[in-house]
Amino acid sequence: KNQTSLARTALLTAALLLLGLKYASSLSNVNKGTSNTRKTSVLICPAQFCVPVDYEDLITSLQKQRGGDTETTIATCKVAKLPRTEWIKVASHLPSKDFLESTLQPAKTLDWYFQAMESALADIYATEGENVNISIIGHSIGGWVARAYLGGLSGSSTSVYRLTQERCSSLVTLGTPHSSPSGALVDQTRGLLKAVEDRSACSAQALIDQGIDVTCVGSTSIDGKLFSTDIEELVASSSYIPLLGKFFGSKGDGIVPADLAFMDAPARRIEIEKCNA
Repeated sequence: KNQTSLARTALLTAALLLLGLKYASSLSNVNKGTSNTRKTSVLICPAQFCVPVDYEDLITSLQKQRGGDTETTIATCKVAKLPRTEWIKVASHLPSKDFLESTLQPAKTLDWYFQAMESALADIYATEGENVNISIIGHSIGGWVARAYLGGLSGSSTSVYRLTQERCSSLVTLGTPHSSPSGALVDQTRGLLKAVEDRSACSAQALIDQGIDVTCVGSTSIDGKLFSTDIEELVASSSYIPLLGKFFGSKGDGIVPADLAFMDAPARRIEIEKCNA
């Protein structure tokens, strides 16, 4: 193998994104459209330290897609604009009691992320009008932040938020950790993901009841092994073990173990078993 672990993970992430595209464009809820041809705009919620330029190929590919049995026109696509330096804001919570006790709350800790989402959504509505359907693609952390937003954990009461509750027709998560198990060696989100898990309005069933189709895309292509001559497996193991508390037998995308990458039914589950470069 000539690829480095980082390159392999990047290729796998690209595969997750491109597979997810097909579902993002086809999962628009018929009840939110009034004709056989529906216009859907896409909001991408980025992974940690990712910026809009990282998703340019994704957007280009997405705008070439047409969905399912009905004509779905992909309109404006926006990425929640988060400069790489924006993530340093999380550090402001490091010395807090909530951080130490793993009880951080999304509305307070991730307000800057939610604001970036609403800014991008406002741009979409300004361009396409208020009747456009919204599909949200969440990459890695962006997947559960999108769940938090749709489930009301942002604390927002803006007109953009209310409109998005009406117009969002699908959520696709790509390589997203959806749970924080009690057996984990460390709670890397310091209570944030647990707050999303515990809120019934953020569950797949609640979102689907709201008219939002939910699809989770994950992978089992990379084994996590403590003892291996494969650097990718070693790196994967260093990620899986803290997240799961399991030292053996875990597979995933090299960062997120498959055990955490899928929401409960009735969310759709799309599993990539192998990624070929």
